[in-house]
Amino acid sequence: MNNVELVEKISAYLKGSKAKAKKFQDLVAVNFTLIGCDDDLYVEVKNGVLDVNHYHYDDYQANVSGAPENIEKIFAGELDMDKAIADGLVKVDGDVAKFKALAVLIPSKKAEAKTAAKKPAAKKTEAKPAAKKAEAKPAAKKAEAKAETKPAAKAEVKTAEVKADAKPAAKAVEVKTEAKPAAKKGCCKSKK
Repeated sequence: MNNVELVEKISAYLKGSKAKAKKFQDLVAVNFTLIGCDDDLYVEVKNGVLDVNHYHYDDYQANVSGAPENIEKIFAGELDMDKAIADGLVKVDGDVAKFKALAVLIPSKKAEAKTAAKKPAAKKTEAKPAAKKAEAKPAAKKAEAKAETKPAAKAEVKTAEVKADAKPAAKAVEVKTEAKPAAKKGCCKSKK
């Protein structure tokens, strides 16, 4: 990944942070040296305006060196700044506090987890009618089993009872049994 691609990704991660950047009273200029790419990029907040660009920032307050993947993880909210420094995934030269000041612009994984948690809650309400449907099926199967052992007239009555007991969301299973006519003796003549 080169610095232009990484700038696009970081800009996307920080897209919703423009309002937070307006609260900055001091200049924050952090240069990022991408190890293995020979490229730089910077993140600057000046006069409340957030700027991410794919150039080297000469008058930076902090320079962060690291693999592009680790820098992306930091801005994606997947890697904590303190942990990245402590684990040696990034190296900070200059004012570490200016680098850490960018943390308020990074989207929180907790906020994303809350919105993700709300989505399954909606699915839980959809699961209830399915459960009712599952409850209605055994009753229909029992009625079908009973209908096989009883005459056709009684089987139709049971079908009506199953339909009345079933919940609106459940589909009633219609049970039909055909009464077989009794074979008449002596009516069939066999040819010899």
